[in-house]
Amino acid sequence: MAISMRSSVTARPSMRVQAPSRVAAPIRSRNVAMRAAVDKEKVLEDVRGIISQQLGTEVAKVTPESKFVDLGADSLDTVEIMMALEEKFDLQLDEEGAEKISTVQEAADMIAKQISSK
Repeated sequence: MAISMRSSVTARPSMRVQAPSRVAAPIRSRNVAMRAAVDKEKVLEDVRGIISQQLGTEVAKVTPESKFVDLGADSLDTVEIMMALEEKFDLQLDEEGAEKISTVQEAADMIAKQISSK
């Protein structure tokens, strides 16, 4: 049984391939422009929802002024909240900044700041 390399090469259809960097660049720049205009109310709403879900409490009880401790969060709950926020907003919160957060509004402000600086 003889296999010809020539026939297998010529049998392939030709394709045009565009470099990935050229395809992704317009998408990236559009996302940056969209992120620059952060809807702080939407961020706060999402943060409140995540905290409510993580702590098993009603959203109405999670006000911007609420402290995590007052909502019943211990240190493990706080870490889980921060991880859920990172996942939701597709960002990485630095540990030093996250340790300083004690209220829902502080968490929302830090996230909004990071989103707008992307």
